[in-house]
Amino acid sequence: MNKNKDDQLKTATAIFSDSGYPLPIELRPIWRIGLMCVAIHAIGTDGVSLKLNKMRVILWMLIRPQNWGDYYDSLHLYSNSILSMSSDRSTDKAIELAIAKNFLQLDSEALILGEEGYKLLQLAHDLSLFNSEVEFLLSIKNKVTDKYIKRILGQEKC
Repeated sequence: MNKNKDDQLKTATAIFSDSGYPLPIELRPIWRIGLMCVAIHAIGTDGVSLKLNKMRVILWMLIRPQNWGDYYDSLHLYSNSILSMSSDRSTDKAIELAIAKNFLQLDSEALILGEEGYKLLQLAHDLSLFNSEVEFLLSIKNKVTDKYIKRILGQEKC
């Protein structure tokens, strides 16, 4: 009977590893924060601010590069398909973190680049990151209007 008690009292040994935990890139908040900073810089008002709802739609598009062609066609009216999007809690968490860490500031429903946001943009530039995202943003810049954002969010009829 003592043998059974000894077996029950054995402890587990912790094993530590340098290998990373497989977290998909779209769930990593710093990646989303980088995309937000790039979006503000590329298509925001004077390159420093972007309306919150517009950011949500833009980020929805940016994290789905396999659909960029469809988004481009919809924005340029080459396609009659109506895009739909759903709530993305990961984006909201990334926005909250970005504000808390001074990457962004929230002012009257607009996100504004903060001091850390400018530093992140410089780092992304120095490392040549987000090049395809910037190219996509510039290709749709003039088409992502407030009317289009309202249509996507279901706030205005087609």
